Amino acid sequence: MPKTRTDIQFKVLAILTGGDIGQTPSSEDASTIDGYIDDEVEELAADGTTYIGDADALPDELFTTFCKLVANAAADEFGGKSDEARAAQLRNRIRVITRQTPGYGPQQVEYF
Repeated sequence: MPKTRTDIQFKVLAILTGGDIGQTPSSEDASTIDGYIDDEVEELAADGTTYIGDADALPDELFTTFCKLVANAAADEFGGKSDEARAAQLRNRIRVITRQTPGYGPQQVEYF
């Protein structure tokens, strides 16, 4: 089941605070993280990492890595420190997750 923007907000705040948050994020925190979600989606598309068509329907396989990428981008605003090397690792991980896998099935031949 795809993850929603609210799921992403909760996970990013949990990463940034170092634990699980039990309540709804404040509107200021939610809007701040929303901006970072949109920025990261656009940046992933612009640099050719992957295309995420809708941040409100994020595929499950990208959820954790994408949340870590957003948390890294937002770290400066939430009292942490963003790390460009870590961001590059996370982008590479997203590339690996979304890459096409070879099909090792039988080759279909069409005779003329």
